[in-house]
Amino acid sequence: MSPFTAIAATPDPYAAIKADIGREIAAGRLTGVSIAVVKDGRIVHEDGFGWADREARTPATPHSAFSIASSTKPFTTTALMVLAADGKVDLDRPANDYLGEKLVDADGPAREATLRRIATHSAGLPTFFAMYPEDGPARQPSIATLIGEYGHLIAPVGERYEYSNLGMGLLAEVVARQSQQEYGAFLQSRVLVPLGMRNSFFDTDLARRKEMAARYADDGKRLPFYLTATPGSGELYASAHDMARFAMLHLGGQGLPRSAMILDQARLAELHRPQTFVAPHFHYGMGWQIHDAPGRAPVLYHGGGQSGVKAEFVLVPSANVAVIVLSNQRGPSNFINDVRDRLLKTVVPDWSTLPPPPAVQPIPLKGIAAYRGRWMGTLLAQGKHVPVVLAIAEDGTGTLSVGEGPARKIDDLGLVDGVLSGDSHGNVDSPDIRREGLEQLSLGLKLRGDTIDGEIVAWTKSSEHMAMYPFWTVLKRAPRP
Repeated sequence: MSPFTAIAATPDPYAAIKADIGREIAAGRLTGVSIAVVKDGRIVHEDGFGWADREARTPATPHSAFSIASSTKPFTTTALMVLAADGKVDLDRPANDYLGEKLVDADGPAREATLRRIATHSAGLPTFFAMYPEDGPARQPSIATLIGEYGHLIAPVGERYEYSNLGMGLLAEVVARQSQQEYGAFLQSRVLVPLGMRNSFFDTDLARRKEMAARYADDGKRLPFYLTATPGSGELYASAHDMARFAMLHLGGQGLPRSAMILDQARLAELHRPQTFVAPHFHYGMGWQIHDAPGRAPVLYHGGGQSGVKAEFVLVPSANVAVIVLSNQRGPSNFINDVRDRLLKTVVPDWSTLPPPPAVQPIPLKGIAAYRGRWMGTLLAQGKHVPVVLAIAEDGTGTLSVGEGPARKIDDLGLVDGVLSGDSHGNVDSPDIRREGLEQLSLGLKLRGDTIDGEIVAWTKSSEHMAMYPFWTVLKRAPRP
């Protein structure tokens, strides 16, 4: 047998994965996908499938710039750490020291909300997400406006993990103010260019608009271009090839030139260190999610998901491995996650899966007298105090009324890690909610003596549009009649 015959006969470890991606694209359940696999400082495999822009007939390749949504977060914290290395920020100083519009004391003193706390989602800032299609009625607000309207600490600093896009938006604002550059320009000059990420850019770089992969809804409809309210949390466009180079940095630098080592090993380790407890075997570092199951080396990762976006970005430092999967359509449930795991198994043979944090079932309120009764107060909606009444019956069921609306049943009412949670409906009278037409409400409240406070979130989630608006809420127990 000639050596050429032997090489030709070697099975392609990616063949089945490629075939399955192609099948999903042919069926219209995906539009474009790009993948990359890193091992020991080399990109050992990369490929593209389908269309980056179907209407323009632009194929997806490993160099196509996809929207990566929340996979932007490790880039934002890396940029922040570069600024810290420059001596321009102190991670353990209050964020308010670096902001124009200041965070507001609410359920804790804002001075305790340090840059580190914000980067690890433990600053007490609320959840938040808003998107602004270019053909829509509203435009992206300034970070100062967002802080003024939503920048209330809904929990004491350090009390719990609360994933906050608002917080990442604030970190990007700090980078911009302290570097005296627009955030995207700083990211480009100090992170992307040194790493040789030629096909990656922030979406404020309008000159590169034609390079952006389009985004598609679940039904295959092209979505209009949109921005979000918090650019630092999710507005980077990046190619799978370029993200592989970013992964090499965070794996220690093997395969990169010395000029690409924008952070030393100690600062990289600080970004990767588990700092906030999320769930058993799940933590959050600075911009990185961490899975550290017993008997298994820690895994660093950060996915991205929003309308027309599904991104998976996973590093296995012990194996010197990284995998990137980017899609401009969310696709069938768990399909992209399955591709991620199958790619990882090609370079980490004992790999099984990266599980999500375990779902926590609410503890029913029946028999917990402390919550029983009628609670009255307000939520703060863009400067306006809106009346709220929460009623909890002896059997643990409850109702919620907002403004002048009727009392509505609360579904799944109970305690999740000590937080009063549940889902209801109501109309919050504020400009953002009127424009969005939101009626779904979720509770994230905490009993503190004779007060229940925290957030009530108005939200929607579909393949075409997502929104989460948090409102600082304070309720007092009403006297019994």
